[in-house]
Amino acid sequence: MKKGFIAFLALVLAFSAFGCKSSPEGVSDPSMPPWINEQPPEDMLWGIGVADSAQVQMRMTMADSRARQDIARQIQTLAQGMVTDYAREAGGIDNTAALQFAESVSRQVAQANLQGAVRDVMWNTPDNKTLWVRIKMSKSDAAKTAADQASKAIESEAARYAEFKAMDALKMMDSALDKYSSSPQPVMK
Repeated sequence: MKKGFIAFLALVLAFSAFGCKSSPEGVSDPSMPPWINEQPPEDMLWGIGVADSAQVQMRMTMADSRARQDIARQIQTLAQGMVTDYAREAGGIDNTAALQFAESVSRQVAQANLQGAVRDVMWNTPDNKTLWVRIKMSKSDAAKTAADQASKAIESEAARYAEFKAMDALKMMDSALDKYSSSPQPVMK
């Protein structure tokens, strides 16, 4: 009985020493900021930007820009994609050769005026070579931005249409004047 108890105790110690090593909650890769897995509050958008550069100012500018791009993609993104799939087989009955080709191309373009977006947190890696930046923007500011952009687009389209109609009206007036007016007659003495 004693041998069984000692074997059981040795087994429990082995499992606790080797099998149960888990990292503490929230600890991640040391090259990533501790806040990387946090979720933004319900009323906020977060953009995260990362930059590597020897110059500190360049790192800050690039990281800020990338974080703003992240927010812009969340607000408004035009995504385009194309997939090409090609297969060909040729040859005789016992001797065939096959060729297969697949290609996927995608592009995302984001454009948004980020009025109200501010830097929230900055974090450098332990080696001080990589900068992480988080920029925050309230969802109400994002909605206002999107509404302003839509309003400006509508106003711009309306202005272009009004200009087109004015030019069209001037052409109609010129045409009517040309029809009904007689050509000038020379004055004779």
